[in-house]
Amino acid sequence: MKRYLKSLLLMAIVACVTACSLDKLPTEVGGPDDEQVGYLQISGVAVSADTEIAIFGGKKPSVTRATEEAADSYYIEVWPKNPVEGEAAAWSGNYSDLKQGDQAKVIGLEPGTYVVYAYQTSAKAPAQGAAADAPYYVGHSEDVVINHRTHTQENPATTSVTCRMSNIKTTVELSADLKTVFKTYEAAEDNSLDEKRLKTIVEVGREAENGAIEGNAYTFESDATHSSPLVYFADVTGGSNTMVITLSGTYYTGDPVDILENRADESLWKENVKMVKKITGVRAAQWRKVSIDIDHSTTGDAQFKFTIDGYTYDETITVDVVTLYAGLNFEETIPDDDENNPAAPLVTIDGRDDLTYAINSSLYDADGEFWSSVLKLKVAAQDNTTVSEVYATLIENEDGSISNSLLSAIASNGFEEGIIPLYPAATATSSYVNVAADGSLITLKQDGMDAIYKYNGTHTFRVYTVDSDGRRGFADVVIAVTADAGQGPSIVWMSNGEPANATTIESVDATAKANVTSQAEDGVVGLRVNIISPLLDAEELGKYGLAQEMDVLEPASAVMETRLRAFGFLPIENFDPTGKSDAEVSAAAELADNYRIYDPATGERIEGRVSPLKNKKALDFEISKFLPLLKMLGTGVDENTGEERDSVTHTFILQATDKNGTSSSTFVITVNK
Repeated sequence: MKRYLKSLLLMAIVACVTACSLDKLPTEVGGPDDEQVGYLQISGVAVSADTEIAIFGGKKPSVTRATEEAADSYYIEVWPKNPVEGEAAAWSGNYSDLKQGDQAKVIGLEPGTYVVYAYQTSAKAPAQGAAADAPYYVGHSEDVVINHRTHTQENPATTSVTCRMSNIKTTVELSADLKTVFKTYEAAEDNSLDEKRLKTIVEVGREAENGAIEGNAYTFESDATHSSPLVYFADVTGGSNTMVITLSGTYYTGDPVDILENRADESLWKENVKMVKKITGVRAAQWRKVSIDIDHSTTGDAQFKFTIDGYTYDETITVDVVTLYAGLNFEETIPDDDENNPAAPLVTIDGRDDLTYAINSSLYDADGEFWSSVLKLKVAAQDNTTVSEVYATLIENEDGSISNSLLSAIASNGFEEGIIPLYPAATATSSYVNVAADGSLITLKQDGMDAIYKYNGTHTFRVYTVDSDGRRGFADVVIAVTADAGQGPSIVWMSNGEPANATTIESVDATAKANVTSQAEDGVVGLRVNIISPLLDAEELGKYGLAQEMDVLEPASAVMETRLRAFGFLPIENFDPTGKSDAEVSAAAELADNYRIYDPATGERIEGRVSPLKNKKALDFEISKFLPLLKMLGTGVDENTGEERDSVTHTFILQATDKNGTSSSTFVITVNK
């Protein structure tokens, strides 16, 4: 089992010689003589070439990579380090716009701290799915401080960007022995033989409760007529995917020598031989090299041997295709599975083995304005070892749910790949936790309690521990946050005109509304909905442009905004989306453009547009248009019996926030067979 080796690294910054009398690129912040303008020169954008040489020396496998200059078509954006809501990039354009002959142009900027982002295309993210020979590169610079007068056109500040792979590279190699004992079908034969061919299907994504992979799939056809390509998978989970490898084909159960000597007994071929291997912890910027071999057997059963080598790079890797947040970087090897050595340091909550912790207003002293009790994790090393490392990640709860808003907050605070260092603590962590000098006690500070109290719901943190002998284990700590009703806005669910906590839908005519009212002067500033249902998983909701957890006032995309409006979660009058095409839904949604924060034509956020629902003291959401979808889904099949259920329950949790706090209310809808 390979082990994590994380060390703090400084990101490299390359300064190049600047040229005199360079032309300034057009900007909106003043001309060349404006004393309140400083200048930035982007001296280069380098791309890590997709050629690897494996290195096995030392404790971890790695690869060395050359770099080359990015193509002119790379898309560049210059952003303030801490942009305010609705603020646009200070400059954007293609890499070619930064170059003029042998000289580099400079950009006029208001004084401040900036970060330069570089993307392979203006899409700013790799394509979803899996594709051969399709690496996608992204990167960002270190912080660069622009001062007026100091940074002139003749002496600008300089920075550079190195872009690295932001999807998951995968190769599959089958041994010659393995290919020998599987039957080869010529490509000219009809498609009825497809299921009999030797092939390896690789799936990468989020693992559902039923074991299915929600994400990408690619079939490596590996017989004599096919070579194995380099395939690049999108990072579906944003940090930790599951990879499932399925090998199948028609296998010879007799003596392999018979095949080599062209005297195979046709009756000894066994169809649909299949072997499955699963690994977890698959992330962007990794290369997973899958090798499959076989132990010869005459018992009728193939004994397959899977080897999955994971390679990282011997240089800094900073990749997050969603936000490209800056922060500490951790160099790592890739574990095949989560290792949980019973001899590794043990984790308890203040000495008790029950690893659940509730955070609610009962722990808060309103008069003194402090938390009377805080979370304390005790870490105990075993066998005369010491604690060498403790870190945590947010994982899915037992029901498969996860707070996307909390995930985003973790990323925006500078925690690379969602890894939260606890001991030794990183700078960002130190703002929220106190750690004993030997790592034996990790205490959530007052600011930490305040921070997590903002995220109502159940959150599971997997706390990893490593001792001085390198033994690694983990424990799942479940934190249940309850923002008491009454502290924030009032939420009242209505069904068929009456207040209700639950209802049974027996016809598609049933109605449901949510009335949200706030006593705060500024009104409602946040509104989220969480959908928990055995039939409305991420894949099913994705068909409708929705997600299991959504910010109603700040939808994640133009598609989500359109669907929320069509189904009644956002205002749109007199429109029933049932049976309508996407074009019809979009057309109807455009009737109330003053409620839209995205441009439906481009999918981009409208500059300066703020949801008109924000700061209102009363909001009324009509979601009865969503109910026919629930009725259409039926009740589904019971996984244990295989029979259709008599009923199924869908749960909607609405969470509203104003300056007085956050409140939540649950609406349960039961659909009968």
